[in-house]
Amino acid sequence: MRWLLKYWKPALAALLLALIAAWQADRRTQYRRGQTDKAAEISLALAKAAQTQNENTLNQERQARQKLHAAQAAIEKERNHAQTVATDMRRELDRLRRHADIHSRRLPAASSPACSPDEDAARGWQLFAESAARYAELAETTDRQRNDLAEWQAYGAVVADSVSK
Repeated sequence: MRWLLKYWKPALAALLLALIAAWQADRRTQYRRGQTDKAAEISLALAKAAQTQNENTLNQERQARQKLHAAQAAIEKERNHAQTVATDMRRELDRLRRHADIHSRRLPAASSPACSPDEDAARGWQLFAESAARYAELAETTDRQRNDLAEWQAYGAVVADSVSK
């Protein structure tokens, strides 16, 4: 018992140091556990945000694709209509050429610079037929260019919409 009275202060100090060390170790463990939990929570929040952003991006791309397909369908419909009109115009042009040929054959051929009114009429019908053919070629080129421009404008509008969102 004497030794207890003699060494109780150092024993108490050692016990107190052991308790403080255990408490510090527990605090470090709690800190690490809290840090790990917070890191997991942040990672989960970032993963959810990334998933939401991916879904939004996919939805925007899907909507842009649908707009582009709708615009392309409208352009294709216009293209088909233009082809129908061009076919009708070609038919009319062929009819006018036949009409001009019939009238130019009935009239005498021009042989001198000073022509009769009938010869002038024959030349006029020939000029009319040539002009109509050139106009038909020009109209076809214009239709192709208009279709190409409409397609690029539709694509540009869809891209601009998707970029602005």
